[in-house]
Amino acid sequence: MATAKKKGEGTATRYQYDPKMCEELIEMGKTGASQKMMFAHIGISSGAAQTFRKNHPEFADALDMAVTHSQAFWEREILANVNNKAFNSRLAEIALRGQFKGDYGDDRNQKVDLKATVEVDFGSAVADLITALKKAS
Repeated sequence: MATAKKKGEGTATRYQYDPKMCEELIEMGKTGASQKMMFAHIGISSGAAQTFRKNHPEFADALDMAVTHSQAFWEREILANVNNKAFNSRLAEIALRGQFKGDYGDDRNQKVDLKATVEVDFGSAVADLITALKKAS
């Protein structure tokens, strides 16, 4: 198992990139692991993973592939158990919605752009109001 080695000590600890991490990520993805599980498995934080993503294109590619494998794992599990009453489909749904929000998340922030032309004629309303006020006095 490829695990990150820490460079330095104290609060500014940095993780050292190991190209072997890429294969570990992909293998974890094939088991349906979440990104956090993958990062924990190779011994890095989410922040370190983002840094590795920026600085090591092969890491970014491997993480993308691992996430693809993970999603495919959960989709296969659901399809394989469509008729299995003992299968916890709710748990699988939560896993899909939580890990793959882009494909399965609920988008409750729907923005609707409406434009309408409204014409209000205040002329007759003002004239009627003036007439009513004159009568009242």
